[in-house]
Amino acid sequence: MKGIHLVLLAVLLCSQQALSLRCYSCADVENINKCQLIFSCAPTPSVCYKGSMTFTTATGETGTIHAKGCAPSCQEASQAMQQISNLSNPAFNLEVRDVACCEKDLCNGVAQVARSLWALAGGLLLSLGPALLWARL
Repeated sequence: MKGIHLVLLAVLLCSQQALSLRCYSCADVENINKCQLIFSCAPTPSVCYKGSMTFTTATGETGTIHAKGCAPSCQEASQAMQQISNLSNPAFNLEVRDVACCEKDLCNGVAQVARSLWALAGGLLLSLGPALLWARL
C-alpha cells in the first residue's frame, strides 16, 4: 500500500500542471473583459500580473491598453511594461499607469460580482434562511 502512495506522490510532484500557476494572459486589449486566454506559468516561483498603459498619438487621440500574464516577480512585470513604454516615439507615446500582482490561480481576472455588498447579503440570507425558518417552526 505504501508503494501506491509513493507513486502517486511522485506523479504529483513531477507534474508541471500541478505545480504551475495559471494566469489570464493577453496584451494590447482595450476592453479588459475580453481577456479570457488562460496560460500556465513556469513551475518556478511566479506571479500573475495585470497592468495598464495610456497611449497618446500625435493627433491627440488617447486610450488605454491593458495587459495580463505571468512574470517571475512583480518587479520584473513592472520593468517589462516600463521597457515597452520606453519604445515610444513622437507619433505614439505610451505611459505605464499601474501594475498589480497576485499569487493565486487566475487572480488577475476582472473583479467578481461576489465582492459586492448585495451579493454578500444575499448569500448570507440564503444560507441562514432555512435555519431561521426551522427555528420559527
